Amino acid sequence: MKFGKKAFYFIVLSLVFTLFCSKTKDPENITLAKVGDHVITVRDFRLNYEFGLPHLKKDPDRKRSYLNYMIDEIILAEEGYNLGFDKNERVKDLEKDLLDELLVEEFFTDQVNNKIKVTDDEIRQAITKSKVKWKLRYWFEPSKENADNIYNAMKERGYNAVVEDILRSNPEVHLKPKDFETDYLTWLDVSEELLDAIKDIPVGEVSAPIMLDGKYFIFQISDLKREGITDYEYKDKYGSYHKILFYRKLNKESARFINEFMTPKNVVTKGDKFRKIVDAFVEWKSIDDSLRGEFFDDIKNATEKQTKLNEMKQNLDETLVTFEGGKWSCKDFIEKFKTDLVKAPVKDIRSVMNQINNEIALSVRDHFLIKEANKKKLYKKPNLQKQLKQWQDKWVYQETRDNLIKDIKVDEDRAKQYFDKYKDRYKINKDVEPKYNDFKLQAKRDATILKYQNELAKNIKELKQRIPVYINEAVLDTITTFDSKKSRWQSLQVYKRSSNRMAVPIVDPAWGL
Repeated sequence: MKFGKKAFYFIVLSLVFTLFCSKTKDPENITLAKVGDHVITVRDFRLNYEFGLPHLKKDPDRKRSYLNYMIDEIILAEEGYNLGFDKNERVKDLEKDLLDELLVEEFFTDQVNNKIKVTDDEIRQAITKSKVKWKLRYWFEPSKENADNIYNAMKERGYNAVVEDILRSNPEVHLKPKDFETDYLTWLDVSEELLDAIKDIPVGEVSAPIMLDGKYFIFQISDLKREGITDYEYKDKYGSYHKILFYRKLNKESARFINEFMTPKNVVTKGDKFRKIVDAFVEWKSIDDSLRGEFFDDIKNATEKQTKLNEMKQNLDETLVTFEGGKWSCKDFIEKFKTDLVKAPVKDIRSVMNQINNEIALSVRDHFLIKEANKKKLYKKPNLQKQLKQWQDKWVYQETRDNLIKDIKVDEDRAKQYFDKYKDRYKINKDVEPKYNDFKLQAKRDATILKYQNELAKNIKELKQRIPVYINEAVLDTITTFDSKKSRWQSLQVYKRSSNRMAVPIVDPAWGL
């Protein structure tokens, strides 16, 4: 019975990320800088900068210093291409995963996003509806019988009186009737299912039990406000409400499209093999972090003592999923399985099962979507190719960086020298002199990072002798970027829910350490 006011606050989240899926305005495509043949546009810089980490923006000229980091990474990436690092297995595997991800996005854009229309009349109606606000009281019961009994009591004695009696008889709950009442809400704050359920309830009346998500709720609208709206508000809110309506339509249309697309595929998951994967996953997660490898690798190397992993090892070639025109073995899925997307604690076995089942469903769905996207040759789309290249540049830069610093080590004497030189950085109390032994590991790490940066700076300086760099200073001066007024240490990172990947590549955080 642990409920709170936020029980009915629904946040609409959209999977579809459209930063690159619409045509950019000409000013955004202006060249800001060139590194060899590589072009950085205004849009490239703006996205990287605004999602970048705040400690990289501490110089007086934040934009220029951040652009320099971007340029340095591209210079190292150019060298990496020359050395063939783009052919490394890690880079090729990452490219394959990203291409599949982008093909799914492009297919949705082609089949769903581009067909959604939002009219001016719909926007005006939505803004008008947003001026109606209400407070909502709610009560939850797991069974219809209990809900009916509570409802009848509330009709006779009133909502508050019944809730007070229930809470008084359960003092260990430490809740009051006001904990089951929301602040003022608008239609934007609740799901369409909840809105449909409460829209015809007269103010002050208790609703009959309403089933939502398999549970029974009793509602009462305790207060209602209607506010007027001006022509200025219509104009001011037009853009934001266009987006709200677009994404609401997108969510509904995406669900409808996928249902129609996948139903004929006749996808069936074998329950016994599914449970073996779940059990193996739970056992794998119980392995100490320092000893745990990749899920598939640990299955292949499982010993007889690891009973569930070993059992999965014996069943890798068994059929897990069948569908129209084919089937997947357990191995086929596990090789694709992104284990980091299963967030539930292993003690919550039901949630773990639901999340793994969801990953199987999404993997099969994406298999068919990618096939259709390839038939339509969506891999040729300029936006897709640009994203692929930007991430490839990032991965090749990382390979180059790691190759240049792989042999760098810092011994005890070097770490001590670093600590003595920068001792003030380790002061916790201004009146207490820091001691090396208390900061030994931190000092060694910091000294190593400094040595890494010096090595990279030396190589970048040499590479600039043969890789030309051009910066359009006039354009840089005109770029407006978002910086928080409250604190320059605030930052925003956007991740794609489907892959847990950042929406855009950003500058390596290590540059600013």
